Amino acid sequence: MQETLPRRATTTSAVRLDGVRKHFRRADRTLAAAVDGVSLEVAPAEILVLLGPSGCGKTTLLRSIAGLERPDAGLVEIGGRTVFDAARGLDVPPERRGLSMMFQSYALWPHLSVFDNVAYPLLSRRGGRPPKSEVAAQVGQALELVGIPELARQHPGELSGGQQQRVALARALVAGDGLILFDEPLSNVDAKVRERLRVELLAMQRRLGFAAVYVTHDQTEAMELATRIAVMRDGRVEQLGPPREIYDRPATRYVANFVGIANEIPGEVASMRDGRAVLRTPHGPLTGDAGPLTGAIGPLTGAIGPLTGAIGPLTGVAGPGLEEGAAAVAVWRPEHGRMSADQPDEPNRWRARRRVSMFAGPHVEHHLDAGGLACRLWSGSGGAGEEQEVWLSVPPGRLLILPA
Repeated sequence: MQETLPRRATTTSAVRLDGVRKHFRRADRTLAAAVDGVSLEVAPAEILVLLGPSGCGKTTLLRSIAGLERPDAGLVEIGGRTVFDAARGLDVPPERRGLSMMFQSYALWPHLSVFDNVAYPLLSRRGGRPPKSEVAAQVGQALELVGIPELARQHPGELSGGQQQRVALARALVAGDGLILFDEPLSNVDAKVRERLRVELLAMQRRLGFAAVYVTHDQTEAMELATRIAVMRDGRVEQLGPPREIYDRPATRYVANFVGIANEIPGEVASMRDGRAVLRTPHGPLTGDAGPLTGAIGPLTGAIGPLTGAIGPLTGVAGPGLEEGAAAVAVWRPEHGRMSADQPDEPNRWRARRRVSMFAGPHVEHHLDAGGLACRLWSGSGGAGEEQEVWLSVPPGRLLILPA
């Protein structure tokens, strides 16, 4: 079938936010900043994922773009057109903003068929309805794109969760808008269906070229779908960048721990020079210098306590915002650690005790303890066994020292 859903080609930003703020009043009458001065742009055909835990402001920011929330301050542009400007008192209603939105609950009308649900954006357009033949053609193609043309006459109550999700996506696609907003659209389907739908959604986005702002708390989903990720915290964007940059070079300890799995060694920055940082800890000096990070960092399992043994200098990256004399943490991801029975020829090495090893499919996860310092290490295969004393090492260039 020939593609009839329009593909947008423009150099104008799909979305531009400038200083957007939104406050809510708590029960005690104090104000809480749900969105606190966010400024960012979304390029045409880009998927920007807003990633963060519940309460970080990502959904409020999405709803502010859609016009479902009225910000207290700031400016919102869609496709180069100002749709909200607090200074001018301008607030274009949602139905006139030239966007589509896919909700977490799908928001399907139970009394309408799949065909009629998908056709609704076409039939409710300002300026009159298109011919029935055009509606049928566009709805049919949208249902083909999401793989459910045979369900056109069914009703939402007769569909599975995954099928309902596809109907909602078809309805968002059929309008042909250059921007689609997604509010955790895959959270209500099982893991296997979610994996398949992520692939299909990304393939359709690349084929049709629409821009998207996508809200999720699922790190895997964010990494697989995003052109760029905005990691949010307390209403602010903590870090904005491509997935690999967010994963490999987290700018803050918060990002490092939220995106992936992190092992941490706390201390104080003793000195800095030429991209190097020396971290003074209760366990001895830990040294960091510039080098590329690759891997994943996240929460530590277990408590950190004083080490009963020496740790040699550790080589890593001096992260942004690091200052001499300030509290800091040395961070490394479990896939970058190495475990051996014999002392390795590696500057970053210390003794540890393997407590537990667990088979996790593509890798074996080892939980180790070095005098109270708990850490996790992944090996490609094998390595499981009884509790024993081992050498633990982290290669140079795989350690990041960040402000605490």
